[in-house]
Amino acid sequence: MNLTEYGHLLIDEFGASLKKKKKRLLIITDDKKEEIPIKSIKDLVISGKVSISSELIKALAESGVDILFTTPMGKPVARVVSAKMGGTVENRYEQYKSLEDGRSILIAKSIILGKIRNQMSNIRYYSKSRRMNEVLSSRLYDIYVQIKEKFERLQSDEFEDLDSARKKLLAYEGECANYYWDGIKLALDDWNFEGRNQKSSDPVNLSLNIAYNMLSGQIWKYTLRFGLDPFMGYIHVDRPGKLSLVFDLMEPFRPMVDRFVVSFLKRLNPAYFSEKAKSNTISTLRNLFFSDFMQSKIEYKGRRMTIETVMFYYLQEFVSFLRGRRDSFTIPYIPW
Repeated sequence: MNLTEYGHLLIDEFGASLKKKKKRLLIITDDKKEEIPIKSIKDLVISGKVSISSELIKALAESGVDILFTTPMGKPVARVVSAKMGGTVENRYEQYKSLEDGRSILIAKSIILGKIRNQMSNIRYYSKSRRMNEVLSSRLYDIYVQIKEKFERLQSDEFEDLDSARKKLLAYEGECANYYWDGIKLALDDWNFEGRNQKSSDPVNLSLNIAYNMLSGQIWKYTLRFGLDPFMGYIHVDRPGKLSLVFDLMEPFRPMVDRFVVSFLKRLNPAYFSEKAKSNTISTLRNLFFSDFMQSKIEYKGRRMTIETVMFYYLQEFVSFLRGRRDSFTIPYIPW
């Protein structure tokens, strides 16, 4: 169990019992009891096998606390949200309607451009930080240039409809990803990283999967708060049970997560991922996602704010664009 100073409560114990005790959340495990004021909790993330009382669920809902259930790897499984939340029906109506006009193309293109731009920033950052190794720095810079060429070509490309846009955008994304992950290999030279493979259990891919899972859970929260349909996307193909809009909107944040994961791994060695130590390492990564990554600051719309706050304003701008109040929406960017 871990409560961050910003109110994210993570429960990963197995066999814990969660109950309501007056205005407090009571956590009961085999060896201890702990009470936490409900007003100090912002989000409750449950990844372990626990029992939770209906009275506590009601109390958390009334206080506006989301409850997210995940796998031990952080993959979102279910979410309980207050009936008081959910934005306005008009937001979801405009989301559906946007599929029939040019807004969908602008949304898809903006998101992929934002992701690629942040990938470029990462590679440029690693190139700069390795200037003491001229060969390595030069190789990374060459990769940056190759991605930049694709980025500039995409900027000037135009699309007739969403289907054709989706195909070309995914092609651009794939080409840039090939260069990008070659660059991340160089940045993680001590880890024998062979490349991005979400099905792989090597330490780097495992850490990325966990962090991406945590990221999707946070974006999911804000899509619901603004009344959007998390299953209807623009880039990711719709299918039952797939959080397509969530996966779309989180794309620009993925390179930010990559930089966080690389930094996390640079402080460790492969022994931390042994069978004996792996569970503790995963738990630490989940906790640091909220305490370090979500609370790290970047500049957005001329102000420095935490990534968590950026997510809120990002979704707010996205909705304003759907409602016709803006001609575009601002994609979060990390400087190199």
